[in-house]
Amino acid sequence: MTMRRSVIFDLDGTLTDSKPGILGCLTKSLEAHRIPWTGPLEWFIGPPAEQSFRRLMPDADEASRLALLQHYRRCYDLTGWQENSVYPGIYALLESLKASGLPLFVCTSKREDFTLRILEKFELSRYFVAVYADTVGGLQHSKTALLRRLLEEQSLDPATTLMVGDRKFDIEAARTNGLTSIAVTYGYGTSEELEAACPDHICHVVEELLPLLCALADSSPAPPKVASPASG
Repeated sequence: MTMRRSVIFDLDGTLTDSKPGILGCLTKSLEAHRIPWTGPLEWFIGPPAEQSFRRLMPDADEASRLALLQHYRRCYDLTGWQENSVYPGIYALLESLKASGLPLFVCTSKREDFTLRILEKFELSRYFVAVYADTVGGLQHSKTALLRRLLEEQSLDPATTLMVGDRKFDIEAARTNGLTSIAVTYGYGTSEELEAACPDHICHVVEELLPLLCALADSSPAPPKVASPASG
């Protein structure tokens, strides 16, 4: 039997440009709590927010980090999640992949309620078999654990599953779980970050994804040949 390929997408920086809403709310929260910060903040996009706030405030106590996190999430809940856009070419990509019969999934460290709202608002939900995101109070806050749960619950074979993402966390999670990884450089991961993560493939623009994914899907193991009866 032919082994069926599946494709798993990250959300932020891969399907949608969420930078305005995330960094807008982050900046407002930092200003409200009078926390100085200089330098870029794009690295904040991608990992679970709790992890990013620990990096942002390494010397702060948990109560201070929690207060900032709650302020940020209130802002994001109110307006930030809507300040988003789908990258040009993504709708056409998903249409083509779905029409080809490839099962598609989302695996993101973004909170589940925000993820579902965004997918619904931007009419992306219809393309995906299932969506896996971070849950409030969940024990699996790492991308690696979340991806492992997706594979197990959806009965996907890692050897025939592809992971597309823009940060090292996506590439590392794919490698740990035995998936083929595809890094996209149009998102929020720097070239240095992605090269150091050693993805199996790199795409620089959305338009490069379809031919690559189709080529990888076509490389699925072929079904065993059955000998035809000899003609007499």
